Amino acid sequence: MKKIILSLLVVASGSFAKAQDAKSALSSTEIVWFGLDFTKAKFVGGFDQAGGIAPATGSDMKSKWIPGWNALVAKEPQNFDFKKSFRKDNVIYDLKSINELNGKIDVDACMAYNEGKIERSEVDGMIKKYSADIKKEGIGVSFIIENFNKGTQEATLYVVFFDIATKKVLVCEKMSGKAMGVGMRNYWAGAIKAILRQIDATEYKNWKSKY
Repeated sequence: MKKIILSLLVVASGSFAKAQDAKSALSSTEIVWFGLDFTKAKFVGGFDQAGGIAPATGSDMKSKWIPGWNALVAKEPQNFDFKKSFRKDNVIYDLKSINELNGKIDVDACMAYNEGKIERSEVDGMIKKYSADIKKEGIGVSFIIENFNKGTQEATLYVVFFDIATKKVLVCEKMSGKAMGVGMRNYWAGAIKAILRQIDATEYKNWKSKY
């Protein structure tokens, strides 16, 4: 009987700790933005560049567009307002690790005719590959991109909060957003903006209630 009670207490305390971790992540006043993780992303359909004159290849995505999207998000906080969407006083940008990981993607595998799928169970292993360059502890956030789908004009991704020191995933929510804007860079960056607007309008409040 004592063993049963002890087991129940262990399970209960573990669940409580997890809930507290997630709650702390959402309530923290500061986050570290690690970036847009494209390591398992699929670009579905025909992507073009230079005003539609030239098709975009996997090499173009790896060397030009993926670094460009990450740089744009970091350079324009007024348009990609993490402070507002995530209710934070301070956002630190630490893109080095994700830029390095994105630089190793398979240029032949990232272009596709059909949507890819990243299982929730894969996210934990993806986060463990990150390394912190600026701050070794606190709450990290990344967007793990699943698809940029030209046919549906939509991006799907996971919004992930994690403990920087342990790489433990604290909050993981799947979202989608419609692309919008002029030119390929701004068009798909528009999908990230749309997701941030959704988070600001409804989702962050929902997550705080959920966790």
